[in-house]
Amino acid sequence: MVDWSKLYAFARFFPEVKHDDQLTPNRQKVIYTTISIFIFLAASQLPLYGIPVQRGTAPDPLYWWRLPFASTGNTLLTLGIGPILLSEITVQILVASKGINVDCNAPEARTLLNGLQKLMGLLFTIMGAVTYVIDSGAASKVGTSNAVLILLQIIFSGIVVIYLDDILKKGYGLLPSIPLFTATNICGNVMWQAFSPMLFTYHEQGTEFEGAIPAWVHLLITRKDKFSAMREAFCRQNLPNVTNLIATCLFVLIAISFQGLSSIVLPVRKHDNSEHQTDYLIKISNIFYGPIILHHLLVPNLYVISKVLYVKYGGYELLNLLSTWNRSKHFEQSFPVGGILYYLTTHPTLADLHRDPFHAFVYVVYVLGAFAYLSVFWLRICVSSDRFLEGFIVSNKEGGVMLAQPDSIPRKEFTTHVLKAARVVGLCVGALIILGDFVGVFGSGTGIMLAVTALYPYFDGRAGEAGVFSFWSETVQKTL
Repeated sequence: MVDWSKLYAFARFFPEVKHDDQLTPNRQKVIYTTISIFIFLAASQLPLYGIPVQRGTAPDPLYWWRLPFASTGNTLLTLGIGPILLSEITVQILVASKGINVDCNAPEARTLLNGLQKLMGLLFTIMGAVTYVIDSGAASKVGTSNAVLILLQIIFSGIVVIYLDDILKKGYGLLPSIPLFTATNICGNVMWQAFSPMLFTYHEQGTEFEGAIPAWVHLLITRKDKFSAMREAFCRQNLPNVTNLIATCLFVLIAISFQGLSSIVLPVRKHDNSEHQTDYLIKISNIFYGPIILHHLLVPNLYVISKVLYVKYGGYELLNLLSTWNRSKHFEQSFPVGGILYYLTTHPTLADLHRDPFHAFVYVVYVLGAFAYLSVFWLRICVSSDRFLEGFIVSNKEGGVMLAQPDSIPRKEFTTHVLKAARVVGLCVGALIILGDFVGVFGSGTGIMLAVTALYPYFDGRAGEAGVFSFWSETVQKTL
């Protein structure tokens, strides 16, 4: 068995926010949450000191991690919530796999896990900052002193995010930091695409606004042919259009409705030959967030590995079969344009169903299969949290014990049916994401589902369960 005493002694050096033992008034929670969002948004707009202003656009090495990490390039939040997200997932996996074999009911163990999470978050922050400075070539472009200054800025902002997370998940905020900041970033991107005042000039179309609503108004005012203006506003392909906005609003309503209906009742016999049963309510909406974020972390890793191999060994036919890359027409970021990875990860639209049905078929099969597997995987990890289990499996106390019905199941088959429910969750979430991608919502179906899943528990009265990442208030070791 691994001796964690030295790690516990080291973790005690990390300052810790005191847990809110008393019920914090909602007004005070709103204040703390608003201040945290303001700090997050301000840091995401403050550029790193020492980086020269670049004309035009340049490839972003962390582009594929921007959405899951809620980060903004070349700002104080270059790493976003990536370090705390990775540290929470890593620590939870270690606990679930008994890599850290501790009694999670003990206060000392919870302190150890919180300290370990902060330590890993700091290590991920340092690794990310060093990787960013080396990959951007800051030392050669702006000098060693500025490179060190950039490194320190990223590390300091990462520490601030770590302790904002500690404040919010200790009961002082309306939501834990990971779902809160993720939803803030996604909603901000949607609002920007809807109302952006930025202007783009094209040789054929002339000057157009980036935002769908300003472009619609501008086209109606400047063009004499109102029908042509409406068609351009609703159907333009180079920038966000009104059809995308309407599809996004409708998709949000569908996702919210699905969240509210996501529960299954399992009648379980107390014993194999018992004549009595107890109904258990399985709230499958509690495991939506994990599979979505895990899938969104998986895709960037596939992209990075594939792109590195393509850049170094792109001449080999076998690697070209894996993926081929090309730069976008609108900015200097590369995207997969062929190969297996393109078919698996590049979401098709409704037009692609007719133009390239094979692509649509492969993408649908991959997304459904990936989410079905990740839902089961995440459920097996989450059962180490007693707080999660109390919200996921609820006994119907009002109904009490009743006579067993023909459709009741033996207790020994209860786990099997719960895992089947998790697979159904994955298939349903995957189907919704595919629907969002097909109709062309702003961002992607994954991003909208991520935001809705992060925010819905607060409005449903389950703010403490939001995101299913706040494990350490009450945890026990269990295995499904």
